[in-house]
Amino acid sequence: MHVLARFLGVFAIVLAALVGSAGNAAAANPLLCFDGHSEGTALGGRCTLFSDGSGATLDNREADPDGNYSGVYYATTSVSGKPLSQVTDLSFTYSGTPTAGSPRISLPIDADNDGNRDFYAFIGAFYCNDGLGHVDATHDSTCTIFWTFGTTSGSDANWAAFVAAHPTWRVSHQSSTDVPFVVADDVGLWTVSNVHFEATTAGGGGGGKPPSDKDKCKKGGWMDLTRADGSSFKNQGDCIQYVNTGK
Repeated sequence: MHVLARFLGVFAIVLAALVGSAGNAAAANPLLCFDGHSEGTALGGRCTLFSDGSGATLDNREADPDGNYSGVYYATTSVSGKPLSQVTDLSFTYSGTPTAGSPRISLPIDADNDGNRDFYAFIGAFYCNDGLGHVDATHDSTCTIFWTFGTTSGSDANWAAFVAAHPTWRVSHQSSTDVPFVVADDVGLWTVSNVHFEATTAGGGGGGKPPSDKDKCKKGGWMDLTRADGSSFKNQGDCIQYVNTGK
């Protein structure tokens, strides 16, 4: 449980970052960065968006005595307010070596259904990945979910167990800035992309654009892509065929 305690260390700063940045989001709801430097904190860390907006580099390699943090989020997301049982997609793709807490999804939880955030659940790449750099919290049966509620910390073996053990919990929607995010606060260098919080995904190779290569069709990416005429793909194979043949 000492790992969970460390997770809480940057939340006050992260939430301040989200409050300060949410007003900059365009109507298209792009993926947004936050980090210690851009928010003027005593901590280091740098988040740099990819040129096409589909992901970001999280660089926490500075020798800052106060530590580093960097991460990404969406200004709004359709997962907010949903009961856990109705959440179907919390996922992201990463590169780099995961640590016990980085990178991870931090999911705000409302335990008493008053709309307010009571605590966070944590889905980290170290405890939840397919061995190929993909975190899929809701579908990977080996994905451990950690949480801390007041003085009580716990974990559940996977999303199904998490839902079954806490049937009244839901994703909080305390305010417009109370949203899930992917964050890293250990020393290291990672990329994160293909960030999904329900139907919310980044553009640039996703979000209704034609695929530029067949790899973008994989790991569920085909669901967020379209042909040039706007029509959807039936499955991954249909998407790959379009990349190869244009049909």
